[in-house]
Amino acid sequence: MLYLRSIVEINRKSLNKIIDSKDLINQARDNLVNGDLYIVKNYLSEETCYQIREYLSNVGRNSIPNYNSIREGAPNFHRINNLDERSHVNGAFHQFCFFPWNQDYFSLFKIFRDAYYFKNLTSNKRKDEFLGNKVENGCVARIACQFYPKGFGKLNRHVDPVDKHQLTVPIVILSKKGLDFNSGGAYVEKKNGEKVVLDDICSIGDVIYFNAEMPHGVLPIDPNENISWLEFKGRWMLLLAVNKVSNNTSIKDASDLEK
Repeated sequence: MLYLRSIVEINRKSLNKIIDSKDLINQARDNLVNGDLYIVKNYLSEETCYQIREYLSNVGRNSIPNYNSIREGAPNFHRINNLDERSHVNGAFHQFCFFPWNQDYFSLFKIFRDAYYFKNLTSNKRKDEFLGNKVENGCVARIACQFYPKGFGKLNRHVDPVDKHQLTVPIVILSKKGLDFNSGGAYVEKKNGEKVVLDDICSIGDVIYFNAEMPHGVLPIDPNENISWLEFKGRWMLLLAVNKVSNNTSIKDASDLEK
């Protein structure tokens, strides 16, 4: 099992410098393989974070959640995972999914282009791989915004597959601990079992990279509060994922370590 080794903080300018250097990318890849975690500070403005949240809250309140499979040409959609037994990892959250062949109000794949470039290059992929209008090698980029409601939101301790498609699954912080929620949050583990809560050490708009094989999850969000899915009060984050399409059996699924 791989555990957190150290934390590296960089800014947007440093991120682009790494992207443009083969040597620096190789070093970053080695660091991620060995358990380092990268935090790109202030990748996204606080204003943009709140705009995304407000828009998705309105979508969530005013349209019916409905799951769609990951496949070429899939529509953007939103769904509720309420401890769904069909999920590979047990959790409670509202998820909003975007694919690169669909347009959206924020042009999210343009906003996160450089973040995906770093992800792909450290995964030994072309920097723009999976970001086009077609499925590549049985996989596609997918941006998933996830809302964890107060009183109920969580995600079990798990590991994600590291394979030919990715090394890391970057997350973007879209909320403020102490303002939007008070307890819980995303974590990664140290070898001694300590959980390092990312929401305690990161700010809204930061992008976080770590090896997907490192045990991680989301501790319950304000578990003593009343539950209200429609108020959209709680923790917000965004995943910059590359996922296998539904008929791709060559890549393993995420593994829930609590089941």
